[in-house]
Amino acid sequence: MRTNLMRGTAALTLAATALAMTACGSSSSSSKAGAASGGHGKVTLTFVNWDGGMQAAVDQWNQANPDIQVQLSKPSGTGYTLYNKLITNNAAGTNPDVTEVEYQALPALIANKVIVPIDQYVGDISADFDKSSLAQVQFEGKTYGVPQNVCPMVFFYRKDIFDSLGLKPPTTWDEYAADAATVHAKNPKQYIGNFSAVDSGWFAGLAQQAGANWWTTSGTTWNVAIDDAPTQKVANYWSGLIDKGLVSPEPNWSPQWSTDMNSGNIIGWVSAQWAPNQFPSVAKDTAGKWVAAPLPAWTAGDPTVGIWGGETEAVTANSKHPAEAAKFVKWLNSSTEGVKTLIQQVAAFPASLSNQSQDALKTPPPFMSDQQDYNTLIAQAAKNVRTFQVWGPNANVTFDAYSNDFAAALQNKTPLSAALTQMQQATVADLKKRGFSVTG
Repeated sequence: MRTNLMRGTAALTLAATALAMTACGSSSSSSKAGAASGGHGKVTLTFVNWDGGMQAAVDQWNQANPDIQVQLSKPSGTGYTLYNKLITNNAAGTNPDVTEVEYQALPALIANKVIVPIDQYVGDISADFDKSSLAQVQFEGKTYGVPQNVCPMVFFYRKDIFDSLGLKPPTTWDEYAADAATVHAKNPKQYIGNFSAVDSGWFAGLAQQAGANWWTTSGTTWNVAIDDAPTQKVANYWSGLIDKGLVSPEPNWSPQWSTDMNSGNIIGWVSAQWAPNQFPSVAKDTAGKWVAAPLPAWTAGDPTVGIWGGETEAVTANSKHPAEAAKFVKWLNSSTEGVKTLIQQVAAFPASLSNQSQDALKTPPPFMSDQQDYNTLIAQAAKNVRTFQVWGPNANVTFDAYSNDFAAALQNKTPLSAALTQMQQATVADLKKRGFSVTG
């Protein structure tokens, strides 16, 4: 989903293999499952998903499809708690037919043969999704899910406070730095924003905007470049703001951060499409005071942004009804009816291009009811999303290293660029330990 699910990741058990991740999603699993499907009589599919409001979509499907019924359940944990369970249960054959998967975790499930390609069931979906969205679910020419949503990063700011300071939302990162100095000089208790050492997905989105590719593949070899020049640029930029005391070191979701957001001591948030759904629990007293603006650019006029969050639904290798499961997945994430329910009940911004102009998107999020063009802004940002070419099969290790090493850098007042080197080393070492061929 679009909240804070990519923080606090647990260690994910990866299958030891010398192959590139995408080569592990063998066609034999899909063929075996397809043979078991049969396609006759009433079918009941099990579906694991943690999003609030998803039951409405399931009910809608069940009413229209009496012969293919879906039973929804919520996992006991989210994120990598669920993914570890899926990997563990795969050998026992006890996984659900369909599971929710965040984009960055899909490669690990493919590597462990937990999920199967669905091309033969959904056909060519490329006409309704842009390359960035397809890159999240397609590997070596195989499709492992239908993209559900796109979560471009944007900048949220307290318009009332910005107006009182005579400021407009920054359009470049240079302007953001200058405004940060102005805000803090006017009131030493106030900050334009914060640096979050616990949100690896947040930092990854900023690196994507700058041009980073943390993982790439060549044949069966992975190349890891987490400490590449674009990412170093991002790290050094935030190091400069931190060293000058111009941004808060309080991480997203901490009690103090929420207090500061609610009180007006933090007056901006570099976040993503889903942020309005978090504001009621983060800054409940500030409804109507926040406005979204495009993410600051590295070069004036460049609309490129990264993503923070996003997910798909995948069909598991344990499913005895992969054709029916894939039919449900495609309906949920690309049909007019299914997507409308996701917009209204799950607050998703659809990855499906044909559904990005739905009337349901003309209504802004309740917390930002005064910004009527909110989803127009998101739609424009979504057109300019740049993602990594591929997520690595051990992204969770990278994310854990981020949380540990960046937090240590803040505490020890050392450069963030050194933490990048540690992330790089941890990621490469883990891949080698798991039997992958690695460079970097």
